[in-house]
Amino acid sequence: NADLYENWTDVSGCLMADPRIVRNPEPIRYVTYRELRELSYMGASVLHEDAIFPVRYAGIPINIRNTNQPDAPGTMIVPDSKHPSYETKEIVTGIAGKKGFCTITLEKDRMNDEVGFGRRVLEVFEKHNVCFEHLPSGIDTMCVILNKRDLEGVQDMIVNEICQTVEPD
Repeated sequence: NADLYENWTDVSGCLMADPRIVRNPEPIRYVTYRELRELSYMGASVLHEDAIFPVRYAGIPINIRNTNQPDAPGTMIVPDSKHPSYETKEIVTGIAGKKGFCTITLEKDRMNDEVGFGRRVLEVFEKHNVCFEHLPSGIDTMCVILNKRDLEGVQDMIVNEICQTVEPD
C-alpha cells in the first residue's frame, strides 16, 4: 500500500543510452514499467527487468535516486503514460542494445494474404524449442530475430523445415 518506492543507488536514474557508447546521454525523467523492462532486457542495467514485477503489480511508482546527489530528481517509473506523475514531451524514451542475435528473413510475394503463414513459421521454431525475440514483418517479408546460441545445432533443420512448410521465394 505504499505511495512510492524509492530505490537509492549510485546513479541519478536511468540514462537514455549507454554512456560507454554515447557521450553524456541525458537522464530519463519519466518511463513506464513496460518501457523500463524493454530497456533493461536489452542492456540498461539500473534495474533487472524482473525486479519491477512486485511493484508493477501493486501499481506503485518507483523513483530511482542517487545517494551521492540526493537533490537530483532521478527517474520516475510509473504504470503508464496516463499516470498523473508522467510528464514528458520526449519522443524517444531510451536506446539500448544487446549482442548475440541473428535474423532469419523470409520473402514471399503476397504472404500477407496467406492465412496462417506466420503461425506455421513459428510452429517450426516451437518444434525445436527455440523462442523468437522479435518479429518485424511487411506485406512480403517476415524477419524472425533469434538468440544465436538457441540455433546452435538446429539452424539447418529449421531453415529446411521453414522452406518445406511455407515455400518462401
